[in-house]
Amino acid sequence: MNAIIMAAGLGSRFKEMTKNRPKSLLEINGTPNLVRTLRMLHDANINDIYIVVGYLHEQFEILQNQYPDLKELNLHFLYNDHFSDYNNVYSFACASKYFGDSFVIDADTVLRDNVFLYHPQKSTYYTILRTIHGVEWCPLTDSNGEVVKMSVTDDHVPSMSGISYWDKVTAQTILKALPKFSQTSQLLEKKGYWDDIPVALLNQISVTTHQVKDTSMYEMDTQENYRTIQKLLKEQV
Repeated sequence: MNAIIMAAGLGSRFKEMTKNRPKSLLEINGTPNLVRTLRMLHDANINDIYIVVGYLHEQFEILQNQYPDLKELNLHFLYNDHFSDYNNVYSFACASKYFGDSFVIDADTVLRDNVFLYHPQKSTYYTILRTIHGVEWCPLTDSNGEVVKMSVTDDHVPSMSGISYWDKVTAQTILKALPKFSQTSQLLEKKGYWDDIPVALLNQISVTTHQVKDTSMYEMDTQENYRTIQKLLKEQV
């Protein structure tokens, strides 16, 4: 089992806050958010980790230079040379050869609880009933718990959390479809996400959901989100 972390983006909505620092390295209680995530992965015995970097990629060297405990991890940095013009389907493509029996993690996901301690047996979207509301991608399941549709809504229902797990069988189906989503015109579509691929394949793949507590994680999407998260987690060391 490994983890693929998407950390190449510009973080443009953070404006001056990400002018000199990647969004994933912004601090939560004095510790870069990505360091917090990596420590939780290590505690869950997930030590083979691929981090897709792009914007200010040289700053990720601190992960190994300033945090000795992270040296126990097998960290691999994959450079996305199109971080400023392509969407994150390209980031996924950069890591695609390592995809299978994998967690895929958005680097702007802020964790309070170690959700990686739950190891799924099959492909799974981790979902959450968010305390910070907004329009989200929400997996809809049938009576067997299988995801049959993705709804984009602001209804207060469990939504995708920024963390998912993909078994090897499902991964192969997704990888076969990757070239169809990797045409230049599609990569230039700013609203395109790697998640579009499995969503387009829901009639071919088997994927379920695992709902975590609504205080387990947050999305660091805007400056306002970031400040709110800081307040929510201020009591956590």
